[in-house]
Amino acid sequence: MTDMSEIDVVKVRLVNPEEIAIRTEEHVPEHFITATYVVQFNSTSGINTFEQVLAQDPLRESATITSPDQAIILCHSRAQVNDPANQVAGVPFPQGMIVPAGATVSVDGTGRLWAVATTAASPARIGVCQNRRGDA
Repeated sequence: MTDMSEIDVVKVRLVNPEEIAIRTEEHVPEHFITATYVVQFNSTSGINTFEQVLAQDPLRESATITSPDQAIILCHSRAQVNDPANQVAGVPFPQGMIVPAGATVSVDGTGRLWAVATTAASPARIGVCQNRRGDA
């Protein structure tokens, strides 16, 4: 093994670096997965229904989540979904990210997300579209 302190450094000036550099582009096959979930706050029992809208997925590039009917709360764990603050009618202090009715959220990454209802007025539909890398 050569001691790095013994090696001389030679400076080089490139006249044509654009001809030397090689450009590569990754072309990863992708496909979409779409789903609709329904959640609703049950005012009689005081319990919110919830759904895991994104599972752990190492092939997922991104996802878009929309709630056209009612506001929902997106949570990073089941513990957060079941937080007592998310079980109160009207959800004055939501634990998670509130998504207003008609809003759309885009996320990048491979992690999990749950959605919980915020109202007993009517069910909340949640649309999810995932962009996944192909395994072909």
